[in-house]
Amino acid sequence: MIYWLYKALAFLPLPLKYGLAWLMALLLQRVFRYRAKVIDTNLANAFPERDAAWRADTTKRFYRQFTDVTMEILHASRMPLAEFKRRVTIEGLDELERLTENRSKSVVVLTIHLGNWEWMMHAANAHGDIQIDPVYKRLRNEGAERFAYEVRSRFGGEPILMEKVARNVLKNRRRFRALVLLADQSPGGRDNVYWTEWLNQPTGFFLGPATISQLTGFPVMFARCRRKARGRYHLSLIPIVETPGQLTEEQIIEAYIRAAEQTIREEPESYLWSNRRWKHQPPEVT
Repeated sequence: MIYWLYKALAFLPLPLKYGLAWLMALLLQRVFRYRAKVIDTNLANAFPERDAAWRADTTKRFYRQFTDVTMEILHASRMPLAEFKRRVTIEGLDELERLTENRSKSVVVLTIHLGNWEWMMHAANAHGDIQIDPVYKRLRNEGAERFAYEVRSRFGGEPILMEKVARNVLKNRRRFRALVLLADQSPGGRDNVYWTEWLNQPTGFFLGPATISQLTGFPVMFARCRRKARGRYHLSLIPIVETPGQLTEEQIIEAYIRAAEQTIREEPESYLWSNRRWKHQPPEVT
């Protein structure tokens, strides 16, 4: 049912989708109060120096951005590649060529839930003719999972389940591609977790991306997707680890963590504050 609902909504013109997004934002904030406590708590913990008025304004802008991106992701299922290229500008492709030694090896691209992470991947493909293989966690809803897989694999990308990424990387380590990971997700109980201070609170990060980089020698870039206007984004590909063999896994993931925090502080309304990111606490030291 969810799959076919998404497919039906995808065929609506983008301006009409934005009209629905405006209505959704109003309903989620004022009527349903969708995760209102989670959002306010996350903002208060991340920005203790800000007052309640700032949090209220940021929350209002968050709901508008959140519903816009939701509709844009649905629209991504029918946008041609040229449209992604037109709507998302990009910088850093020259750095990608340098780090990958003119595409003789792959690159690990780490990003966060800010801006439009789905459009960003297709835009990188459109501008640079890069195969984008996103690493993902399986969604709980089967219909949403099916729709997301179709969107991410439209232009030749190969979405990889997180639990299968190690085998996939070893099998394909000699061909050029960008392995893209949304590395700000809360780690699972069985993940190798690194704890640090992030956005003013103890936060766990899974070390998988750093492990992949160290085992393969693939350099690491940070993908920053900034919103310029409604339906317009700018993607920056920023080198953060050029020689992973000279660093520890913790140092590699720290480079990502600091780039991610700076990006969120510069554009807080665009981050996914409704996510229960801090539901786990670090283990007690005995």
